[in-house]
Amino acid sequence: MEVPDPQLQRQTSPATAAAKRPILGKGDDDSETEPESDVDDVWLSSSKKGAKLPTPSPEPGIITDPQRAPGRIIGMATPLTDFKDNISQGDVVSKAVEDLGWVVKEVVLRPFAARRHAEMIECLNELREACLQEDEIDAWNRYVCVLHHLICN
Repeated sequence: MEVPDPQLQRQTSPATAAAKRPILGKGDDDSETEPESDVDDVWLSSSKKGAKLPTPSPEPGIITDPQRAPGRIIGMATPLTDFKDNISQGDVVSKAVEDLGWVVKEVVLRPFAARRHAEMIECLNELREACLQEDEIDAWNRYVCVLHHLICN
């Protein structure tokens, strides 16, 4: 008779245990508790029991902006850099214009917006230039009107 390796344990998932049980008809009683000896085909080392899996490190070259809202391509940390990077791609101009307008509005409405006043003016200048070059004049007019109403009211 072989002696099992004490370093290994065999564990069962509830799905495997359920698949091994007979199907009960109406009125059948299934109040028995499952024995703990039902096991899956997964062998785990007891030394790794309860150990957390490592979190993969981000891929090199990919920088994530923690202040980028979901669904946005322009972040709030470095909006001008993000805008220029996206404009250089060419196919996301409308989305970049929309997102930079949103970022400027959000920053201007936050407390301590005066700290980023010069940066927002620079963003608006770049936004205006891009809107003129890329035929997004209606978007520019819309954002200027929104900012005017938010700031003056």
